[in-house]
Amino acid sequence: MRVSRFSGLPDNGTPQVSLVTPSYNAAPYLRAAIESVLDQDYPNIDYLVMDGGSTDGTVALLKEFGDKVRWVSAKDGGQADAIARGFEQTTGAILGWLNADDLLKPGAVRAAVESFHANPQAGLIYGNADFIDAGGQTLGPCTVVEPYSRYRLIHYGDYIIQPAAFFSRQAYDEVGGLDTSLHWSMDWDLWIRLSRHYEVLYIEKYLASYRWLGSNKTAEGGFDRLKEVEMVARRYGCNGLPAYFRLELARLLAADARDNLQQRQFVPMLERLARAAATVFGSWHATKSLVNPHIWRNYRTAQTLYRHVEEGAAKHP
Repeated sequence: MRVSRFSGLPDNGTPQVSLVTPSYNAAPYLRAAIESVLDQDYPNIDYLVMDGGSTDGTVALLKEFGDKVRWVSAKDGGQADAIARGFEQTTGAILGWLNADDLLKPGAVRAAVESFHANPQAGLIYGNADFIDAGGQTLGPCTVVEPYSRYRLIHYGDYIIQPAAFFSRQAYDEVGGLDTSLHWSMDWDLWIRLSRHYEVLYIEKYLASYRWLGSNKTAEGGFDRLKEVEMVARRYGCNGLPAYFRLELARLLAADARDNLQQRQFVPMLERLARAAATVFGSWHATKSLVNPHIWRNYRTAQTLYRHVEEGAAKHP
């Protein structure tokens, strides 16, 4: 890793922080996201909502905030395109994005700025986050978060929760910004490229809440998402899917095998089980992960999240 001497922050104590929220038909959650930014105790935030031409009342909601929030509502090329174009319309020395259904914790921006000042060599700073449900109820911590290791970021998986991450504009520009061709992995791809040139700092503070709806883009990505993940991983020298994603693929294959069994399709069932086993045991990293308590904690967290969504659907069919 080539560590840059300086990540581009001005010497004054309150550099501008530019935050972008990409939004499309997310009106039920957007107000809370916006308010979590406006309620920050940091005095120099430039906030821009990039709406993709929503038809669910989003524009009327945005107008309610008057001049407190800048916004654009027009068709875009997807989430990554909206974020990248949003950053082009801002000038802050520190950047971050907050999806329309996520929240910033009180004091998150100030904590990030203070960490950059204390560690001017850092290009990326991230912290902890928790899961919340559709109504804002806390479900528990995002257990996937780990202290920083570039090797584990590439060969095990993305443990950086995106809304809890901030990066310098200099670092972002130097590595070429977001890859707007990516649908699911643009944040992970960016973290890896930033870590190639700049130091990455993990701070043990809760900076954000990730809203788990069961219909999140990541949750619904399935096999297509993992194909993209593998493509990105190979860019950076990983031989196929990273370990944690291999476990995810094995889980999806096992779920398909269960469906095959229920339909008495025994040959497809055996084929999927064999592929699931090969996916895990074909990687030493993935095999070792099976005996790591951290992985089983993550698995229990995922089960809790899916069960919560299912119970909510049963109560409100």
